[in-house]
Amino acid sequence: MSTPTEWYRDQHLVSTSPSLLQPAAVNEAFKSDSMYWAKPIGESLVKKMLEKSLCFGLYELPSSTSSIAGKSGPRQIGLARLITDEVSFAYLSDVYVLEEFQGKGLGTWLIECVEAHVMKWPELRRIMLITSHTNKLYENKLGVKLFPQGVNNEMSVFSRAGLGSVLPY
Repeated sequence: MSTPTEWYRDQHLVSTSPSLLQPAAVNEAFKSDSMYWAKPIGESLVKKMLEKSLCFGLYELPSSTSSIAGKSGPRQIGLARLITDEVSFAYLSDVYVLEEFQGKGLGTWLIECVEAHVMKWPELRRIMLITSHTNKLYENKLGVKLFPQGVNNEMSVFSRAGLGSVLPY
């Protein structure tokens, strides 16, 4: 994977550094109702999933040095995970910001960081994602469009739910 990149805003950090990722925090987020597409899995599997992806961790930075005493790093409060070859294709998955941090523009900023990163790939052919509803955030910040389906539109996207899927499709 590429050299880690970091972005700072107020008391928050977005980083692609694998060393900052907190698999237990990600797995805990998988339990929430707002992550309807996921479910908690074994922590070793979460670790493997994160290691094999380009992850944009969202972190709350401590307000003072005394608040980091006894902690190994900043608190992870969000994630955007890219499954990618870092050249021509990227699939965006597992985007979340913990509920208590929503409404502050952090999700928008997280996606802006993803966009800034992938725009450095001159051979990027496609970035894809699946969401349960049309989301203007992804259209406005990533430039994605609803994919035309079917024979008359010339391309089709196929998908199959696996054993770990919590969705029927």
